[in-house]
Amino acid sequence: MKNCSKGVAVRGINIGDVRAIQLPVPPLAEQRQIVAKVNELMTLCDKLEASLTTAADTRRRLLDALLAEALAPDEDRLLEAAE
Repeated sequence: MKNCSKGVAVRGINIGDVRAIQLPVPPLAEQRQIVAKVNELMTLCDKLEASLTTAADTRRRLLDALLAEALAPDEDRLLEAAE
């Protein structure tokens, strides 16, 4: 019988109880303002994420260049050692 039931059942709560619950919803104009603000903030988040990605790429390239320079044989030191 449990396998044939539809929906979600909670002991002691029936559909009438659920329908009696009043959920406050802002007016449609306010909902639209909220959506516009969320969209604005999401755009800002996307820009910030792109900036962080660019900064991480730049940091990685600078570190690679620094390590390449530090680990590359120094021709001047090699010439001095050879003399």
